[in-house]
Amino acid sequence: MNILYGILSFLAPVGMLLMGILWKVTPPPFQKSGLSYNTELTRNNPEAWEAAHRHCSKLWIRIGIISGIVSGILLALFGDSLAIFWLWLIVGQMALFCVSVFMVDLLLKTQYGGEK
Repeated sequence: MNILYGILSFLAPVGMLLMGILWKVTPPPFQKSGLSYNTELTRNNPEAWEAAHRHCSKLWIRIGIISGIVSGILLALFGDSLAIFWLWLIVGQMALFCVSVFMVDLLLKTQYGGEK
């Protein structure tokens, strides 16, 4: 069961790292549906679209590496109470993900204007 908790704890950091690398190497084309940073501002402005994916990829690569390392350390330290601890670890990772999205959105609104 500990192996399952370990795998689940690393899904978010690995996913963010892989998406960050993918968007850094080949960002999605303008207005493509699917896996993209798709907001009203980015749908209407190609420069905002490129900036969103550029900044998001940098953030997600950094957050993926840092949260993966921290998750590994915390799992090693709290291995005895892993059944209780892993859920809080995943909640923390998702909070980092949400904060990164809000940071990119705030950056886009200040650079490209969020009002109509």
